[in-house]
Amino acid sequence: MSSKNRVTVNLSDEEAAQLAELAERLKVSKAWIGRHAICSLLERDQKGDQQISLPF
Repeated sequence: MSSKNRVTVNLSDEEAAQLAELAERLKVSKAWIGRHAICSLLERDQKGDQQISLPF
């Protein structure tokens, strides 16, 4: 899959370390985890999942 769009996210040092550990444990890239998380959220939204709560 070829990507043409980029998203930049600022993480705390703790979040970045946890993400790096998760990526290493799962043997995937940090970018893969980010894409997976975003796609999962978008899919839930399209299905009208009322359980999505974001701190606004």
